[in-house]
Amino acid sequence: MADRSGHKVDRRDFLRTGAAATAALVAAPRLAAAAGEPTVAIVRDKTKKVIADHKVDAAIVQKLVDKAVTTLAGKDDVAQAWQTFVKPTDKVAIKFNGLFSRATTHTEVVDAVTSGLVKAGVAPANIVIYDRDARAFTTAGIPIARDGDKPRAYPTEKDYGPKVKAGPHSTQITNILHKADVLINLPIMKTHGLAGVSGALKNHLGTIPNASTLHTDDKKGKSCLYVADLNALEPIKAKTRICICDALYGLYHGGPRFNARYRWDYFGIIASTDPVALDTTLADIIKAKRVEKGMSPYHKPIRHITRAAELGLGCGDLAKIKRLEIEV
Repeated sequence: MADRSGHKVDRRDFLRTGAAATAALVAAPRLAAAAGEPTVAIVRDKTKKVIADHKVDAAIVQKLVDKAVTTLAGKDDVAQAWQTFVKPTDKVAIKFNGLFSRATTHTEVVDAVTSGLVKAGVAPANIVIYDRDARAFTTAGIPIARDGDKPRAYPTEKDYGPKVKAGPHSTQITNILHKADVLINLPIMKTHGLAGVSGALKNHLGTIPNASTLHTDDKKGKSCLYVADLNALEPIKAKTRICICDALYGLYHGGPRFNARYRWDYFGIIASTDPVALDTTLADIIKAKRVEKGMSPYHKPIRHITRAAELGLGCGDLAKIKRLEIEV
């Protein structure tokens, strides 16, 4: 047997190539939106009752998350919408942000996501909610659970895979992600003193053991440039299916730590299958708030988002991002 160039292809190679092509076609529908139509769903609570001070209405959060997922999937049924992104047999890793008190992913958002996954047929035992260390779980108020009839939730601790390179930096990726089939990213909407914006891309500094190393850029400065390269690594790039940003409230200055002076209640959930499009949109929303408050549009250049777009990880051009703004 010969290929189109005239080279001989034995049966083993042919079968191997065919299997790879079939696998690519099976995976393609899940990523089609990210590759061809960068869409960001911005779903907000029209009653503005989803959060008051720090009290969250879980039922409204569920409505917001469900609407974001069904919008991106183009399906009315929540279970069917989630099945666009996961199969019942998948092992699912969920990365939340738990580093700083009151600047973490709300537990209600995490619960709304796991509820949707279970409706889609994913077994709770095949869902792992993770961040780097036990302190993140305490800070976010997420109980550690390694067994039982609920989704698993536990830190990476020291369980990492082989060394890899993110730009010039050596690091390791949690084995929780190496063992998973699917990755769901749950960042929060806030600024960051070094990166400018902390969103889906930067959330993965909790997926590695040496986050501070990736705060250093190409000029020995501090801009988190190579966070883009971290997201280009296959366990993250290949397994990311959807990013759902907790935007119940945001921090338009002073992040990543919580500062009540710079909090604004946004009453929303922002989601996309494209992490770069999501972060580009977050940056634009934060920019508008800063301008409204009489501040400079950005307190820091947001280099890692630009580089992520250059690396082909998603769309960084606002003009090409389809923004669907919905109230429920």
